[in-house]
Amino acid sequence: MKFGNYFALLLLLLVSQSLWADVAATLSRNTIYADDTVTLIIESDDRNQSGEPDLAVLQQNFEVLGTRNSKQVQIVNGRRTDRQQWHIELAPKNTGTVTIPAIPVGNAATTPLQLTVKEQPTAVAAGSDQPIFIKVSIEPADATAWVQQQIQYTLQLYFRESLAEGSFDGPNVENALVERLGEDRRYETTVNGEQYQVIERHHAIFPEQSGKLVIPAVVFNGRMAGALRKPSTGMGSMLERFMGNNLVRTPGKRIRLRSKEIILNVRARPASYDGQYWLPSEQVVLRDSWAEGPPEFHAGEPVTRTITLEAKGLESSHLPDISLPEPTGMRIYPEKPEHTTRTDGEWVYGSTKQAVAYVPTAMGRITIPEIKVDWWDTDKQQQRSAVLPAWEVNVLPGDAGLVEALPPPDPVDATAREAVTKVTDAPPAEEPRGVSSLQWSLLLAGLAAVLLLLLLFLQRRKQQHSAAAEIHMPAGKQQLKAAETLLAQACQDNDPQTAARALLQWAAAKWPDDAPRNLGSLAQQPVTGGKEIRELDQALYATGSQHWQGAALWQVFRQGLEPVVTEGPARQDGLSPLYPDWKVR
Repeated sequence: MKFGNYFALLLLLLVSQSLWADVAATLSRNTIYADDTVTLIIESDDRNQSGEPDLAVLQQNFEVLGTRNSKQVQIVNGRRTDRQQWHIELAPKNTGTVTIPAIPVGNAATTPLQLTVKEQPTAVAAGSDQPIFIKVSIEPADATAWVQQQIQYTLQLYFRESLAEGSFDGPNVENALVERLGEDRRYETTVNGEQYQVIERHHAIFPEQSGKLVIPAVVFNGRMAGALRKPSTGMGSMLERFMGNNLVRTPGKRIRLRSKEIILNVRARPASYDGQYWLPSEQVVLRDSWAEGPPEFHAGEPVTRTITLEAKGLESSHLPDISLPEPTGMRIYPEKPEHTTRTDGEWVYGSTKQAVAYVPTAMGRITIPEIKVDWWDTDKQQQRSAVLPAWEVNVLPGDAGLVEALPPPDPVDATAREAVTKVTDAPPAEEPRGVSSLQWSLLLAGLAAVLLLLLLFLQRRKQQHSAAAEIHMPAGKQQLKAAETLLAQACQDNDPQTAARALLQWAAAKWPDDAPRNLGSLAQQPVTGGKEIRELDQALYATGSQHWQGAALWQVFRQGLEPVVTEGPARQDGLSPLYPDWKVR
């Protein structure tokens, strides 16, 4: 019966794999006017996803004007990533707040979205009666922001006649960092009864000092498409008629437009703020995860923890490194933090990811201190804190036997010690006169029990002295011994993930001043055993059923991994990302 339960659970996990596919939905704009269109973008990262979005749920509130889809495949470091996108053009039937419900895609579904549809305004910015004009807007709308806070700058080009070419100049802002967000958005809208094409561009502006901040006008230089007319008489017209083209386009009119200038008031960091770092944001999240799920701690054995700090409206360069207090009874070995910045087209999201190995040096209950990051809530205008609470763990004995606090002798040891003392001080036993064979057998059995207790006591004392000697070893040697023990077990079990982690921990303790951060760097030091290390690295990212054997790596490790002195800097390869641009730049 128990086997049947396990089999059913395994079958359920296999069937539900498709439910873990990451299917997300976003809107090209969250707020539009009546008679405008909006693009719903559905994206899936499951290469086994064969289903199409079920758009029937949209028919109540929207007209589906058209759909198109695309697929992308990326292979980075041997890992394949598949992404499929559907672009659905929608026209809302009603004004107000309209809900886009969850859309089924195969065995998964998107999350619901909210779209705000406003009534067309009776008037818009100056120049709206022209065939082409520019609008700019900012958020916060009251033109007041904190230093280093993200200012959302939106630029819109409206035109109802065809453009042959065009480009933007700006925004160029002094004493501020300006970053363009995502690609241009294109859509249609109605202004005062006229149909316009719109090109929308978003920028993030980060003031670097308090006071008045001037965002100068953005300049658009372009040329309208010329009109079509019949050619005049002559050889050219004869050739045109012969080629079947009776119309030619005249040179278009050159245009130059300027947006309005915007002035903001940038406030300095408030005096009441007592945080160590100034982080103005709408949302700051601090979270952690353990590499192998909820971990079990053993003395002398490392456990890896990954801590992530993410802030909305701040770049990764604005975020501090995460401060990691060292618990009593543990040593910590942090790796180099990773800094990344992403955008959803309107907001910047900066994040710092820190991996750290905790190595307990004592058994029993140990408290890992809390981690706290103070920040300024720009929405509620108050200081707040993101906290990872303190965590109490129970450290069990480890294979390496590294313990700092030895337990007191138990009652059995005390009894044995007392018995040994009495036996040692007593004179040699002589067989008493008239003692029966049964009594003599009981006496011999008692002596044998005392000797056995003596041997157990001496063996326990030897183990305790050995463990105490381990504790007085330098921290580096403790880390080396723990990593060697973990590597030996991983090679015996043919476990490439654990072997890679143990090998890097060993290298960090062996060469603390210039520790390699990945297997590729370790193999290129170069060291003896580079071939085996590269085979381990390939096994981590190989596709298919390739099975790694750890005997060869353990053999060269036992012979010693020593760096070979080379001349010249280490080679670093890298590719810069490429970003395609729109025709209107």
